[in-house]
Amino acid sequence: MAYYAGDWIPQPLTVLQDEERQALLDWHPIFTGRCPACETPIPQTDPPQREWNCDHCGWHWTKK
Repeated sequence: MAYYAGDWIPQPLTVLQDEERQALLDWHPIFTGRCPACETPIPQTDPPQREWNCDHCGWHWTKK
């Protein structure tokens, strides 16, 4: 469990390995600001969105 910018962030029950965490940081638009499929910028929102869509190539990701 953790806090981010003063907000309580509940942690998922699944535990990611270090390699999985690094991969997520390398490709997810919340960290990169870009679509992982075509590199088109994806606007950030506050709070971060639960669904990510690329209008350019149609890439889609939904937080489970």
